[in-house]
Amino acid sequence: MKMAASNLKAITLETGGKSPLLVFKDADMEQAVKWAHGGIMSNQGQICSGTSRILVDKAVYQRFIDAFKSYTKETSKVGDPFAETTFQGPQISKTQYDRIMGYIDSGVRQTCKTNGGKGYFIEPTIFCDATRDMDIYQHEIFGPVVVISPFETEEDAH
Repeated sequence: MKMAASNLKAITLETGGKSPLLVFKDADMEQAVKWAHGGIMSNQGQICSGTSRILVDKAVYQRFIDAFKSYTKETSKVGDPFAETTFQGPQISKTQYDRIMGYIDSGVRQTCKTNGGKGYFIEPTIFCDATRDMDIYQHEIFGPVVVISPFETEEDAH
C-alpha cells in the first residue's frame, strides 16, 4: 500500500476472512439454502469471499440445517471436474488439502458435528452448532467447509 501511494499505482488488496451470511426467520428458505450453498461450496470452497460462516435465526435453525444438508447431498457431487454431473473437483494442491483436513479434524476434536470428508477430494463438510471460540469458526479455511450457528437477536449475530 505504501509503494502504491507514493507511486500512484492501482492495487487490489485481498482481505479475505470468515464472510458471514445471516438467515432470518422470514427468509425464503429455498433461496436462502441455494445461495448459502453456492456462497461456500462452489469452486471447492476456494473463494476469498466465500460465505463460510452461516448464522441462522434460532426460530428456523433446524429447518435451515435440514434443508442445507439435503441440498448439499443432492447437488454437490464430488469427482472428475470435467464430468458434466460433477459439482466439485479436487482442491488446488495437496498442501491445501492437508490444511483443510486439519481444520476438519480440529472441528471434530472441538466436538462439532460434521458430515465428513475423504480422499484427496474433500466432501462438502458442514459443522453445526459451531461456537465463536472454535478454530473453524474464526479462521478462513478456503475449502468446502461451512460452520452454521444459531442466533437469537440481530445484535447477537456476529
